[in-house]
Amino acid sequence: MPADETARLALVARHTEDGVVINGADGRIEWVNEAFERMSGYSREAAVGRRRVDLVRGPFTRTAEFARLANELAALAPATAEFATRTKDGQPYWVAMSVKPVVEDGRVVGSIGVERDVTSRRQAEERARQTLRRAESLAVALRYEKTLLTRVLGTIPHVVWWKNADLRYVGANTAFLTLRGVRSQAEIVGRLEGQLDTTDELGPQIAALENQVVATGEPVVDATVTLVPPGGEVRTILVSVLPNTEGGEVAGVIGIGADISQVTELERQLAQASRLESIGQLAAGIAHEINTPVQYVSDNTRFVSESFSGVLAGLEQLTALTQEPDAAALRRRLGEVVSSLDLDFVAEEVPSALAQSLEGLERVAQIVRAMKDFSHPGTGRVQTDLNRVVETTAQVSRSEWKYLAELTLELDPAVGLVPCFEGELKQVVLNIIVNAAQAIDERRKAEGTDALGHLGISTRRLGDEALIVISDDGTGMDEATVLRVFDPFFTTKGVGKGTGQGLSLSHSIVVVKHGGRIDIRSKPGHGSTFTIALPYAVADDAEGEETP
Repeated sequence: MPADETARLALVARHTEDGVVINGADGRIEWVNEAFERMSGYSREAAVGRRRVDLVRGPFTRTAEFARLANELAALAPATAEFATRTKDGQPYWVAMSVKPVVEDGRVVGSIGVERDVTSRRQAEERARQTLRRAESLAVALRYEKTLLTRVLGTIPHVVWWKNADLRYVGANTAFLTLRGVRSQAEIVGRLEGQLDTTDELGPQIAALENQVVATGEPVVDATVTLVPPGGEVRTILVSVLPNTEGGEVAGVIGIGADISQVTELERQLAQASRLESIGQLAAGIAHEINTPVQYVSDNTRFVSESFSGVLAGLEQLTALTQEPDAAALRRRLGEVVSSLDLDFVAEEVPSALAQSLEGLERVAQIVRAMKDFSHPGTGRVQTDLNRVVETTAQVSRSEWKYLAELTLELDPAVGLVPCFEGELKQVVLNIIVNAAQAIDERRKAEGTDALGHLGISTRRLGDEALIVISDDGTGMDEATVLRVFDPFFTTKGVGKGTGQGLSLSHSIVVVKHGGRIDIRSKPGHGSTFTIALPYAVADDAEGEETP
């Protein structure tokens, strides 16, 4: 090879990015370039005179592949390999090696090896393999979770369905298909609600909720849907429709429904038990309320009876005098009879006694009407005279507060009719009145006074709400108590004096069933004010049957 060509090749070998190793006929290194020095960490002086395999370190040296490579390099045969090794100072790296023999005049006089650091590629490949393994593991886990989710959705009693942004069905669980009377998912997937071959009442109602969710992007939670199948049992479904968002946009909806018919029945029984308990507690007081007017009706009736007996006896004597022939004797006897009758007293007292008796009987009739009205369960959510509800309940509970407080009743005629469950609303008002009376009694005992407290009940219309405001000047409550007062079983009364269910049930009736609210303002020593707000406007699906 000409000298200038050799010089050019040496220049290329010296400056190439790949490592270059020149081996002699004995297989030992005669020269390495700077790239090899940087890559392996061995200087030219440290490498020259050694075999290339002597510079390989690490687990690769214990493999059959290493033994093959060593034999090929010793025989100056062509060899290729890619393996992991370490630099002189122990740093791991991957090298791709290609060695070819140098032939002059028909004989092998040495070999040239070209080596490239492929650590980055091998690491990238390893990361890719790890990523693939993780993806495969994730796919397996997803398949398992999908299978598990499908089984769970297929066995839970709640109905579940999901739709895309166009509100076309993507899927549903078995409970949903059964409720809708659909045999398989194939009959609903890809279809709009109106395209399903069903005649049940659920479809239009959930469609309205779904359109609301898509329009607002906000979930609709715990909407009550009532199904009244022809000739079947009424079912109550608690439905929630949630937006399925992607990138901030509603990509579909997910619906969940729970059949709470049994829960509703239990609530009905609980409310009925609470109402009966209240009536039982009021019975003694109502009996006392009736006893007072009955007593003076009885006394006045006895007085009239006695007066009538005297008048009747006088009339009998007068009848006998009609046979008296002597006019003088007749006048004398008439005077005696009339004088004995004391007609001035009878004329003055009997009308008064009769008037008092009529007043007492009216009072009894008023109490009986109030009790009958209070105990009537109602006929569902209907337009109700709110003032009558409040007045009746205040009348029925009179025995609870009349010895403790003076009542101020301010009923605004503008309140008018309000859509509500009358029987349950009466229960709420009664619970709060009784609690107010008990709070006043506690304050009177604490202060050692016999002075009557004050109980105020008023109604008024405020915008689209009707308000019932019940205030007292009892003991009041601190902030911590106000926050817990509607919790089930929470009570501030002594053991055996309160169940903690009254206000909890009241909150459920007003907030959950009527869609209203109860607000409390209270301060220790300054009494409490309960405000019940009921909406005038009620959505169609909120109409339901009252708990008897």
